[in-house]
Amino acid sequence: MFNLQWVVRFIDKMTQEEFTHKVSEIRTKAVSIAERFGYSTDDAEDIAQDVMLKLWSLHRQFTDATHLNASAIITTKRTCIDRWRTTHRYKNLDEATSLIDDDMPYVQLEYAELEQWLYKQIDSLPSTSGMILRMRQLERREVSEIADILGIQPSSVSTLLSRARNELLNKLKRRNLQ
Repeated sequence: MFNLQWVVRFIDKMTQEEFTHKVSEIRTKAVSIAERFGYSTDDAEDIAQDVMLKLWSLHRQFTDATHLNASAIITTKRTCIDRWRTTHRYKNLDEATSLIDDDMPYVQLEYAELEQWLYKQIDSLPSTSGMILRMRQLERREVSEIADILGIQPSSVSTLLSRARNELLNKLKRRNLQ
């Protein structure tokens, strides 16, 4: 069946020339949005470059300049938010580890006691589960490497590891309720 709307949309697709004509204006807009998010000029330029690459990969889907401008604004904002999230995720992790390294003697004592208790609980796990948990958490081995060492499937390693972690978590919960 003949669909007139599809033909009109196909004819109205943005050409490469139209896209390149609008790029400089959109790039300037992307840089200013990124700077309003608090990024330095260099970071804002990087974000604008990422946005331009994303928009170029989609340039055949744009029907007109308004559609392109709206997509550029949304893409720039989302790129800024994504970049902010990734940088702040690691900052929060550094803050969390700094709490453990506190110079207060009682905090160090509590941490040492908890560490001792955890090692004891890991040793009390069934032999395979305890061994897998030690290899994964303490020795930082990959699941596939553990599977090769023990001669079992990686999915079995993941299952046993999950069970061991859950059992350890339940023991920790019971300990904290006392």
